[in-house]
Amino acid sequence: MNHAISDINALRNIILDSQHLRTKSTDSIARIVSDICGLQYDPNPTIHLNQYMMLWNRKKDFVAEQLDIAAYQTFQVTETWTFKRNLYFVPRTEYALYRHAAKSIVRWGESDEIWLNRWATPEVLTEEKVLKEQLSNCEGLTLTQIWERLNLSHEWHKFRREHDPDFDLPIFRAFYRMCRRGDFLTCGRNPGTFQEPVYILKEKIGFPDWMNEPIDETQAIQYVVEKMIASFGVTDPIHISHISGYKTADLEPIFHELEAEERIVQLPYKIARRQYYIHTSALHRMQKNLAVPSGEVRLISPMDTIVRDKVWLETFFDYSFTFEYFKKKGMKWPLSILVGNQFVGYVDCKMNWRNDEFVIKERNIFHPDYRNCHAIDHAIESLAEFHGAKSLKDQSQLSG
Repeated sequence: MNHAISDINALRNIILDSQHLRTKSTDSIARIVSDICGLQYDPNPTIHLNQYMMLWNRKKDFVAEQLDIAAYQTFQVTETWTFKRNLYFVPRTEYALYRHAAKSIVRWGESDEIWLNRWATPEVLTEEKVLKEQLSNCEGLTLTQIWERLNLSHEWHKFRREHDPDFDLPIFRAFYRMCRRGDFLTCGRNPGTFQEPVYILKEKIGFPDWMNEPIDETQAIQYVVEKMIASFGVTDPIHISHISGYKTADLEPIFHELEAEERIVQLPYKIARRQYYIHTSALHRMQKNLAVPSGEVRLISPMDTIVRDKVWLETFFDYSFTFEYFKKKGMKWPLSILVGNQFVGYVDCKMNWRNDEFVIKERNIFHPDYRNCHAIDHAIESLAEFHGAKSLKDQSQLSG
């Protein structure tokens, strides 16, 4: 084991390099998304959505339209439900693997597999055939357009808006089931606060039937877990469990097998009383003497994968934060400030889309050396430019 990895800075550099956060990448969106195991879709419109922020921090000269094209026109990446039964963008080439690997993840008391089986009634299965027949010639429709086409607008309104159980029709269950299974894919999102999805049958864009592909679920899980380990560089089963939704007890045998195959290496010491592992690809990069340019700044979304496990984040970066996602008034959306390989605080921003004004609500810099950091100011200005802001308003009072 190289003695250099005992240095916390070396471990941080491995993590950031694995996450494409050491330097911005010139790779394709599909390659970056593959390397970091997906982008979680989040509908919060305080600023650009999480998926755009994740790529803005990682891809050189990224603009939001690039992801829209990759996801909804060329389908290099595709929306699907995966870790913790949340919606993610994953590479098209790995779509089937993620679907198979995630179908047994339990959250909210059940897995996708259990939910799909529970609603596989004869009535629902019959309505699935109706949907396929009626929509086979459609290039893309919103939910409203689908039910208008099927003359079910009134029933849908009663069920969805008025929550009338008498209108819980089998065809509505069929639609949800087809979406969760991947028969309907998202081929676009309309402008607006919550980006209304546009649906299309997978056959219309040349997707195979992933349920019938000869992919073993166990092998799919092992493939995805190893990719997750590589995406963080330094991790352990508890961390991967927190991000993915797999049980720690189910992950431990996979880690042991990967270690036996010398695909991962266990650190020869514990960190915060836990045993961590490094993927061998990260060890190979260590030979390049990774260094992080001290002036590079990233403004990390609170939904970004790298900050989702607060224990892991504090262990390796001595940093943590909290935020209230569902609070309707005064909600903070803290962007963690990463300078080089240190998190030095956060900035709370919002974008007023109606008047194209980017607002800095609060700055909280914990590290005294960065309280007057011009590189942070420049990063915020670049973020405002990324949003297409015509003006930048600073309401913050610097605090520590």
